[in-house]
Amino acid sequence: MQKEYTERSSVFEPDGRVINAGWSRNLAFDYNISGRHSQRDTYSVNSSECSLYLSIENLGAAFAVKIALADLKRGGVVSDCVIKKHKIIKNPLPDSADGGEFEYEDKWLRLKISDLPEGKSIKCEFEQFGGLNALSFDIFLLKNNSEVLDELAPFERNRKYYYFKRFMPCYSAQGFIKAGSLVYRLSADGANAYFDRIRFRKPRLHSYQRLGADCMLGDRRFTLNLASRVGDNRFGSENCFFLNGKLEKLSQITVKGTPNRIDRPVFFKGGVRALDITFKPFTVSGKAMIADMGKTAVVFGRLYGTINRIDYEKPLVLDNAVAHLIFTEF
Repeated sequence: MQKEYTERSSVFEPDGRVINAGWSRNLAFDYNISGRHSQRDTYSVNSSECSLYLSIENLGAAFAVKIALADLKRGGVVSDCVIKKHKIIKNPLPDSADGGEFEYEDKWLRLKISDLPEGKSIKCEFEQFGGLNALSFDIFLLKNNSEVLDELAPFERNRKYYYFKRFMPCYSAQGFIKAGSLVYRLSADGANAYFDRIRFRKPRLHSYQRLGADCMLGDRRFTLNLASRVGDNRFGSENCFFLNGKLEKLSQITVKGTPNRIDRPVFFKGGVRALDITFKPFTVSGKAMIADMGKTAVVFGRLYGTINRIDYEKPLVLDNAVAHLIFTEF
């Protein structure tokens, strides 16, 4: 298992190399920027009626906004994206722990994200979204008391290459989402949200897969983050889950699925009976609910199985827990 950092530490040494691999359940890492880097901010908002995925990316020579909306009651998913090619980053995302403000506007899309003392404000208008007349949402993410995951994974041969992740499942959501003629109302006592910030510099493309969930299991909030390898994770990984705001770190996970068939069930196992769960995609008329957005695909579905990491005598049972599986390349 990687080193757990309990005190504040800078990500970079004075010579630009990253410090040793490690993780923290607090905002322990100061991301003191060293040279050019790639950025990705992802938001996931989940209620009993819908699931919203929003990703903003500055990856080398391309900028992208990717949005997917899944209807969990009626079935179906709508998605769209804006991808711009450029030679330098023209739409930088905030890098500080305190956040900041991001704003993007073109002919079809207007998006504004603001960090406030109480949480985050996200406002969006997307004309001709996925064949609909329009998508719009005005959501406030209210920050709650929860642990987070700060994760740093340098690369093996060159420590100027690194992968830094800040996963924050500490928000409830309120506001609305309007897609065509449908309106979804979000209330703070019935909608959860997480924020996933990734910063990296690496020598080649990686195929990245992540299983995520953020839902209620009875009266307990459950958030899951299981991801494939990026960087040097010989001493650990970003795998973890949260139960009522408390982080439980996981080691390596074995993943089995059907190659080139992301519409099929995927099986996840870890440790000696520590985790044994299955992800099954939602289907509509026999077809899986998949959002394709450039080099990113999001599959919406449910989890089944058990996690014994908390208590082997009383395992955490997942039965129809709403989840999503993300496939992307960066």
